[in-house]
Amino acid sequence: MMQVDIDGLLAGDLLSVPDDFSNRVMREVYAQPLPAVASKRRTRLQWLALVAAAGVGLSQVLAFIFGMWAASSAL
Repeated sequence: MMQVDIDGLLAGDLLSVPDDFSNRVMREVYAQPLPAVASKRRTRLQWLALVAAAGVGLSQVLAFIFGMWAASSAL
C-alpha cells in the first residue's frame, strides 16, 4: 500500500504554479523597504574588532608554534 502512494505522488505534478507567480513575488520584493545605511563609525568599529580578533588568533597560533618548538627542543 505504501508503494502505491509513493508511485502515485511521483507520477503526478508535484506543484502547480499560477501564471502570475513571478510577477507577484517580484512586486513583493520591490515593496520591501531598503536596508538602512550603516554609519561610518559603526563600519570602522567592525573593522577594528575584526583586526583585533585576527591579532588575538595570530598570537595564539604563534604561542602554539613556540610551545611545540620548546617541547621538541627540550627532548
